[in-house]
Amino acid sequence: MQVARLKAESRSALGRNQLREMREQGWMPAVVYGDGKDAESIKISEWELDQHMKHHHRVYQLEIGGVPQSAYLQEIQVNKLNDRLTHADFKRIDLTKPIEVEVEINFTGHPKGLAKGGVLIKDHGKIMIRCLPTAIPEDLPLAIGHLDLEELMTAKDVPLPEGVTLSVATDLVVCHVARLVVQAAAPVVEAAPAEGAAPAAGATPAAAAPAKEAGKKDGGKK
Repeated sequence: MQVARLKAESRSALGRNQLREMREQGWMPAVVYGDGKDAESIKISEWELDQHMKHHHRVYQLEIGGVPQSAYLQEIQVNKLNDRLTHADFKRIDLTKPIEVEVEINFTGHPKGLAKGGVLIKDHGKIMIRCLPTAIPEDLPLAIGHLDLEELMTAKDVPLPEGVTLSVATDLVVCHVARLVVQAAAPVVEAAPAEGAAPAAGATPAAAAPAKEAGKKDGGKK
């Protein structure tokens, strides 16, 4: 993976108005941490970082006040309303030492089990790997066209480039084709209304029981 250069400047704690002014000037807040050193608040060009991300750059050489510092783009925050980058977290790294990173699996092909009523389940779309920062792959292609009903693929089935190793269990399921089961809806049975309860709207009331004869029978003759 290419090491991208990104100019940065140190920044002090900023209030809301100062932060707004900084953004109007094209800067965005970020932080760099790790390697046993204190976290440092910095500001970087929002446009530059956006361009680097379009090329999937994740390893950077930050130039903070003219001093170079290798770093990995650990996390990026985005405003969901306008898709603008709002904050970035960089982790200090040594380009000569392996690191653990999460890489996306690129599932390719159309599982044959789908034509038999199956559905593809992506159990893990990303997996952790370990390699040198300059050897991080953009993604990990995995062909799944041969998968039949109730077949699966695990982490050990994912082809890895040279110098890249797994940082997860080899039997971790990354995807499988499940049999789609359609359950018939149970018939709806209407319960009989309790004695004395009003009938449901639209229901035909049952014939009324004959009323009990009030009083005693008159046994005398008129």
